[in-house]
Amino acid sequence: MSDTPIPFLRRPLFDHLKRVAGWMISGAVVLYFYGLAKLAGPPSTLPLTALDLAIPLLPWTVWIYGSGTKAALLGWMMVPDARAGRRLLWTLALCAATTSLCFTFWPTTYPRELYPLPDALSASIVELADLRDTDSPTNCLPSLHVALAWGLALNWAGWLRRGRYPSTAALPFLWATAVSVGTLTTKQHYVIDVPTGMAVGFAAFAVARRAVAGAPLSADGRLVLADPRPVEALLARVRAHQWRLEDVPWPDTIAPLPPLLVRLLNEVIYVEEIARLNFELLRDASDTPALRELYGHFAVEERRHADGLRLLLARAGAPLQAPGLGNALVLDQFDSLRPDVDAALVAVSTPVFETFLDAGTIPFLKAHPALRSPAFDVFVERVCTDESAHLALNWIVVRDLARRRGGLAGLRLLANPNILRGMAAVPWMSLEVYAVAHRLGYDFGTLLPPFGRLWRLHERFPELARFSLWWPYRLFVVAGWIATIVCVGLVRTGLMFADVWVLVTRVTGLVARVLFGDALLRRRGLPPLTPVASVPTANAAAS
Repeated sequence: MSDTPIPFLRRPLFDHLKRVAGWMISGAVVLYFYGLAKLAGPPSTLPLTALDLAIPLLPWTVWIYGSGTKAALLGWMMVPDARAGRRLLWTLALCAATTSLCFTFWPTTYPRELYPLPDALSASIVELADLRDTDSPTNCLPSLHVALAWGLALNWAGWLRRGRYPSTAALPFLWATAVSVGTLTTKQHYVIDVPTGMAVGFAAFAVARRAVAGAPLSADGRLVLADPRPVEALLARVRAHQWRLEDVPWPDTIAPLPPLLVRLLNEVIYVEEIARLNFELLRDASDTPALRELYGHFAVEERRHADGLRLLLARAGAPLQAPGLGNALVLDQFDSLRPDVDAALVAVSTPVFETFLDAGTIPFLKAHPALRSPAFDVFVERVCTDESAHLALNWIVVRDLARRRGGLAGLRLLANPNILRGMAAVPWMSLEVYAVAHRLGYDFGTLLPPFGRLWRLHERFPELARFSLWWPYRLFVVAGWIATIVCVGLVRTGLMFADVWVLVTRVTGLVARVLFGDALLRRRGLPPLTPVASVPTANAAAS
């Protein structure tokens, strides 16, 4: 779900699926708190007021009373951006938690026996009878239905007010009013349950709006170095090393490349573009001038690396292909990353990300027979020089973060949900890169030294041992090391079945195309795809 509103019909499938997931999560939270309150002690029956007695039983209003689930789904599908989605989830969760607390300490019940259902059968009466069978008359004050309806309506009206048709902002309030009346005409609640439920909905919305207005608990603020001298020295080196793609002696044409190598080069292009986006975010989070300039240089360099590989593909007559599922998930994640919130997370993950992927793929590409040439050697040499500066700067920044946010001061950084989102994407990215690379002759054993260096890095930089954000990445390193050991064992025993894993990557690639489409590339400012028909067929052996 993007932080930038996207018109409903132009959203990729994955964006719609995230909204459905938000609806399901919010529903699960509501059911949990509602069920928890059912464990409370014996409920009390409140006296019926004159207004309670005057309100008739209208079975047909059960359809309005029960419309909350469908309305919530529609509301989630219309959420304009990620921040609005977080506010809605907070609102609904707070409504459920608050009413559950009231139900627990003051359980109440409604005397339904005073309002038996008519004998004449109709769809409305059957629906109301089913409702009474599945839901006990307890948990009345305040009404959860009313609280959720007004919490949803307040969020929804805000989206409509800022949209193309602000005059429709009253519609959610009309619906919430109808639900409030329906709780009474179905004889599910006392009159007092309605205003108290409205109060809960308004209070939950106010708290959620304040909680999500600024940076969440994981906010780390701007990147400001205590000692900028190492960065200034590195900046002088980087300025002296700047180069252009025109400086590489590319031949006018390159022999057709094997299709699997074309696929691998495409995935590496997206890895470089992800690194560019990381550096752009870090640049925007930097308040130290030298740091900001360095990250700006690095973002340009990563785009240059990607453009160099694109040039290689173009001169070989090979197409630009869509990213696999792993790269697509990471590219999509930049919709929710913010410089003032996620700088520490990106600063720590970038060197791990680059060490893991670049350390494995770049040397392998340089040694591949189809790519070996003086021009590609020059290109790889300059890429490796750039990457060494990237790693040097990132460890300077990470060490500075560890000094300032070591121990308890850095614990709130672990509350960042993008940690889990990133870790969910990396296995798919690794599969799609290394399955294809192995089919082309890659040796998994070459990954073990980089994993070992990452695991022991806190021995070289003691600050990391006290930095809470470093430990999730150590877990990632352990998982990668174990997966590498397993792969090495499977290769040695002849049980790797590389063709099967390559087939899996083709399936996940199709899944990515369905979920994200071309809109993801446009959002990230990436070149459009070239026709698949231009894939070279001559000499198209896999290795």
